[in-house]
Parts: sequence; structure tokens; C-alpha cells
Amino acid sequence: MVQKASTAIHRLAYRRPFAEDRRVMDRWLNTHFSDAMAAGLPESNPDRFAIPASELPTDSLRGSLTQLRLESGVFLLDRDSKLIAWNQTLEDLFVEVEFLASESLPHRLPIDMVQLLSGGSDLISLGATELDYSFQSKDDRGRMCFWDVSGIRRDYNSGANAISATLIRPVALLKTDATEEGLSLSESLLVYQQFDSVDRQICEAIAMGDTTGDIATMVGLTRRSVEVRRAKILERFQFTRPVEIVRLLVRLEENGLL
Repeated sequence: MVQKASTAIHRLAYRRPFAEDRRVMDRWLNTHFSDAMAAGLPESNPDRFAIPASELPTDSLRGSLTQLRLESGVFLLDRDSKLIAWNQTLEDLFVEVEFLASESLPHRLPIDMVQLLSGGSDLISLGATELDYSFQSKDDRGRMCFWDVSGIRRDYNSGANAISATLIRPVALLKTDATEEGLSLSESLLVYQQFDSVDRQICEAIAMGDTTGDIATMVGLTRRSVEVRRAKILERFQFTRPVEIVRLLVRLEENGLL
């Protein structure tokens, strides 16, 4: 007798909907690529809107993006589809991928994902001001996920230049085998209960979006000590990125386990 493999879709938990991340990003773009697009540039500079994408203050933009603490990965592309800036969440989603300014989307991303994201960016560069779509692709652990994507176009320099902002995050995990690796919710709870008070504080701070420096100050440890503890926490949970801790704590709270 042949046993049919079961297929299940597991929704991933977030603190706020994808649409809210998009609204926050929309406001951020209005701030940085409209009358206030002088980030890192003197207000007295009459040519501050005439700078090409290659000369935008990328470090300032990256820092500002990370401060938004979005639960979605975000990256900015210029009209030539070269990276301008991205946030820390994007790096957390793809820990094995190196993102470089003035380069194209890294090829270490799954090839089908690069093609779909590039296709969406091409539509934005051709004039679409908004674009929302979903697709199915593997994540950095080789698991098949459903991804939500939203693209936004902003013109600047009196319409002579444009950038596109793309938001992406996995919204569901497709499991085709009930024996797929990974801890169950009850097993994850047991791991959490075995943590000491400091490790629990670190988990809660990660879930709140605090930086490593913030956490180090709060628990009275060095940044390096916090980084070592965080790596061990991820290993105990069999996670690869901090954002998975956020989802776990939300699931535990929703099930009345915390």
C-alpha cells in the first residue's frame, strides 16, 4: 500500500499585517524622495534633487530603513535595477546572502525568486507606481514558502530619475512531509522554559525589535556576549534568523503558553 504524502500550509505569525509595513514604507519614501529628500545633504544645496541614484546617501538611507523596524525585508533599486539600500530584516531573511550597493540582486538568492523579484522591479521601472503580488519559492533553509511582495515607485529630480522600493516577506510555509525537520510548538516551548532569565530577556527584546546594543545595555552584558547568546538561542530552537523568534513568541502567546 502506498501512503500518500500529506501537504500542509502553515501560516507564519507577525505582529502587524503586511499592508501596514507597506503604509510605513510609503510614508518613508514620501519623506526621503520628495521635498525632504535632503537626507545627509545641506538644505542650502540648490541641486539636492539633481543627484543621480549612484550618489544618494546610501549609508544614511540604510540606517533610516533599519530604524523603521519593519517585519518585511525591504530593498531599493535605481532605474538600472542596481541596489541602493536595504534594511536589516532583509539580511535576517537571507543570512547566507551578501547584499552589495550598486550591484544587482544577489544570485545566491534562489534563481526563481530573483527572476520574479526582478520582473516586478522591471514593471515598476517601466512606470507602474504600485505593484502587489505573491509567489512560491524556497527560503534560505530550502523550505518552500509563499511570499508576499509589494513594489512602490518614486520619481525625483523633477521626474528625471526614479527608484523602486520592494517589500518582501514569507507568509506561509508549505510542508509536504509531516516528518520535516523542525521543532513543534510544544517542543519549542520546552526549550524556552529551559532558558535562564537573561536568555528569555534577549528573546523578548529581539521580538520587540531592539538592537544588539540596546539588549546589551538592558541585560548588562557586552555586545559580543549578547551575540554569542543569541547564536546559541537560535541553535537551540533550530532557527537560522532572529525573526523566527518573533514568530515563535507570537504563536506561544496566541496559544496561551506564555
